[in-house]
Amino acid sequence: MNIIQQYARTLYGIEARIDGDPVRQIGAVWDRFLTENLAEDCPSRLDDNLVALYCDYEGDHTQPYTFFLGCEVLDVCSAEDGFAIRYTPVGNYAEFSAFGAMPDAVIDKWREIWEMELYRNYIADYEIHDPKSPNEVSVYVGVM
Repeated sequence: MNIIQQYARTLYGIEARIDGDPVRQIGAVWDRFLTENLAEDCPSRLDDNLVALYCDYEGDHTQPYTFFLGCEVLDVCSAEDGFAIRYTPVGNYAEFSAFGAMPDAVIDKWREIWEMELYRNYIADYEIHDPKSPNEVSVYVGVM
């Protein structure tokens, strides 16, 4: 694990409030995004990566939060109906990598992270999924 400074990213995609069964609820967002090929609806995409953002925490990861899935884009003014614009904040992040068959590998990585003594800020955490490396995900956890 490294602690790195990350820049702000502008994201365009879809989101859901996670308040019960995160594996099922997050899986449903992924299914919709991929099935409906929503990446094609993201304007001014910077690359082919998908960004999964965890934000609006009501406490820690066991309490409700927002899950967002989308693409990094150039600055956009407004979102079409059914879409949202989110930003990853500038700040310090603990950087991790998950390797293996997805989504199990990234779920296992999050379980490891939850057991660590990190000084998390619970402002925003995110993953970068590069389609060129389908068995590797970069995970960034906001820290103080």
